[in-house]
Amino acid sequence: MDGMRLIDQVLRAAAAAGADMAKAALSFGEKSELNVDAGKMSLFRMTSGRTLTLTAYVAGSKGTATTDRLGAADLEEAAGEAVGAARSAPPDTANAIAPGGAPASFASGPSGPDRDAMYDRLSQFVAWAEDTYPKTKLEQCVLDFEQRVAYFGNSNGVRLDGRTGVYGFTAMFTTKERERTSSFNYSGAARLDLGEELSAWGGIDELMRQSTEQLDLRPVEGKFTGDIIVTPHCMGDFIDALDGAYWGGYPLIKGTTPWKDAVGTVVASPLLTLSSSPRSVDSGHYWTSDGFEARDWSPIDAGVFRGFCLDLYAANKTGRSRSPSTGGNWTMKPGDAEVTAMVGAVERGLLLCRFSGGQPSENGDFTGVAKNSYLIENGAIARPISETMVSGNVGQFLAGVRAVSGRQIDFGSSRLSWVLGGGVTISGR
Repeated sequence: MDGMRLIDQVLRAAAAAGADMAKAALSFGEKSELNVDAGKMSLFRMTSGRTLTLTAYVAGSKGTATTDRLGAADLEEAAGEAVGAARSAPPDTANAIAPGGAPASFASGPSGPDRDAMYDRLSQFVAWAEDTYPKTKLEQCVLDFEQRVAYFGNSNGVRLDGRTGVYGFTAMFTTKERERTSSFNYSGAARLDLGEELSAWGGIDELMRQSTEQLDLRPVEGKFTGDIIVTPHCMGDFIDALDGAYWGGYPLIKGTTPWKDAVGTVVASPLLTLSSSPRSVDSGHYWTSDGFEARDWSPIDAGVFRGFCLDLYAANKTGRSRSPSTGGNWTMKPGDAEVTAMVGAVERGLLLCRFSGGQPSENGDFTGVAKNSYLIENGAIARPISETMVSGNVGQFLAGVRAVSGRQIDFGSSRLSWVLGGGVTISGR
């Protein structure tokens, strides 16, 4: 199916329906999936889907329609729906579409799955898990290959297309011994090939080892202010909090971000460099949702705040510059610390291995529950702990970071380190 022809067709339909300008995104996906349930290979299936999203603009107002039907009449119907929605919406002078440029095509990863290799890799993982961690039960594992083909165009002449083939693996597990059971844990990653054993993807081996240690849990005693070492499995939550409260378009438009006037100033430890890397990880995010080619950039560079993660609308709304990407696919610059040395630097605190909490408040305050985590006392891992409340402020934590590990976990969509910082309230019983 000629995806770009369909993009052209639906944009013409939008213009005929009365749109002043329009943009359209079309994606096709096909997935081959192998499943393990309760430790046994259970299912192979193939699924596919397609989605076309059209956004039309009329007199400064915006309307959107989505469909998976791609016949000529269906595209005309979607155009009428999007234009009708735009006419019913309030106008906003910040609404705009990307300017035209030369067409661009992108591709990464294999063009199809190696199903024999998928079966061999997953079988090998199940056997490895049974042999290495016999008390740990694989609740569910999924190894899949997804082929994605995407097209984007707008009425200014932007034309972009891309193809990505990527393997994904996730594993969820618990450890059981008689009446004792650990809390479940999970991880996963994406790769462009199957050259690496699945036990190495997303730090799964380490988490399964920790699961065997977490059969006997005791609560933390008392309430104190201490350090936390945030593992790569939790670090993504802290970075997501920055988007929700600090550097995203919404908090800037609303005027609530603590960093409103902080561009060019130090907001974090000089040990921290956080980069959005859509083109250098296994994600296939070649362009932004508003139709610009995505570029790698660092909102925080050696502790200095370089700018907000803004799409075209947010940039127009705030009078700021649009960012090279709108965030996501985060990579950290590795530090030079060893994780064992980081533990040795903590008098009392937590190794935070999993964190369950909501979005932080507008000023960056957060609270949540530490799960699958460890108490650190006198520079050593003391014991695994039952669920414990942790609270603090994201910005203050990042400003006080004292160490970043050289070792990282590569999740495919991000590459993150262990991070040590303080000033966090830890509340036991």
